Amino acid sequence: MKKSIIFSIVLIVVIAGLFVVKQNTFLLDNKDKAIVVNKSYSEKDDFSDKRKISGASENIFIGEVVEEVGKENFKGKPSTQFSVRITQNIKGGFLDDIVVNQQAGYYKEGGKLYLSQYEGDELLKPGKMYLFATSPDRENGWQQIIPKFGNTPISNEQQKFKLIDEFKQAIANEEKPSA
Repeated sequence: MKKSIIFSIVLIVVIAGLFVVKQNTFLLDNKDKAIVVNKSYSEKDDFSDKRKISGASENIFIGEVVEEVGKENFKGKPSTQFSVRITQNIKGGFLDDIVVNQQAGYYKEGGKLYLSQYEGDELLKPGKMYLFATSPDRENGWQQIIPKFGNTPISNEQQKFKLIDEFKQAIANEEKPSA
């Protein structure tokens, strides 16, 4: 009789512990089943124009995402930080790996997992190459990716060289963003 009471108490404690862990951490969550929340930017400038994104960014470079290194809110929005290995500078001049901040990320609310992203801008993927357009966030020590257009995935060498040429031309004719 005592063994069954002890077993019942242990079982209740384990179940309660799993419930608390599931409600308050990412530990037991399947990120593939997160509820995607797509938000819109209210940008004054059309950053699809490479001249404008060149004018708005201090750094443009090719880099490989190494790993996710953090999750912090940026201006009250879920954000994710990634370590990036620089392979080629186009504008600016990084010498070492850097950390970029992407305004997208996972968060919990009411025990449910959500993925906040802006206009379909998917989270960066470790092992993938991107062309980045960034500006420094000196307070946090990372490079802030220009929203939506500041992280272009690169799938092959031909695309990479085309992007480099397009951005070199854009830098030569860049337009500063609206005030």
